[in-house]
Amino acid sequence: MKKILLFLLFIAILLPASAQRFHGGAMLGLAATQIDGDNLGGYNKPGIRGGGWVNTEVWENVVMQLELEFIQKGSKISQSELKNQEYYHARLNYIQTGVLAKTSILTRLNGEAGIAGSYLVTSLEDKDGNGFLEAEPPFDLFEFSGIVGLNYELNERFTMNVRLNYSLLPVRPHPGQQVYWLDRGQFNNAMLFSMYYRID
Repeated sequence: MKKILLFLLFIAILLPASAQRFHGGAMLGLAATQIDGDNLGGYNKPGIRGGGWVNTEVWENVVMQLELEFIQKGSKISQSELKNQEYYHARLNYIQTGVLAKTSILTRLNGEAGIAGSYLVTSLEDKDGNGFLEAEPPFDLFEFSGIVGLNYELNERFTMNVRLNYSLLPVRPHPGQQVYWLDRGQFNNAMLFSMYYRID
């Protein structure tokens, strides 16, 4: 996982430097997240994401984009679930870098797909409503995830983005290390809604 993150950072540094023409800017948005495999359902944990991006056209109608961001993920029990289950709230804060390919679908609308590597900055859990403690069992320090999404260009400066960011590998095992066929553990599942601003 460390090698993956180093590779992504290496690409993020070299691609803009070697490109003859590139654009960059900032993004800010909201995350609706859950942890698949924790026996809770729904994107009940809100969070924020923010950071910077740079891109360049590498082939006709294909743009490569590199991103570096802070993103909040986790899980939270809903009010409807609270009637039948104990309180639960997990807060996971990551530094994430991603590499995406973007291509035009319609006028002002383009699709994107890519991969991301993340480093876990903090991981806290509240299992009884009495306050947050360090997550137990602990979450992995590194996450490797896939990204798919859509972008709608409002104008030359602003673009609306919606995407799914899903762990490709478990972020921690099930309690007791259980494994159920292809279900190898718990996975971050995040729906992201963001605004991208182009500086140049």
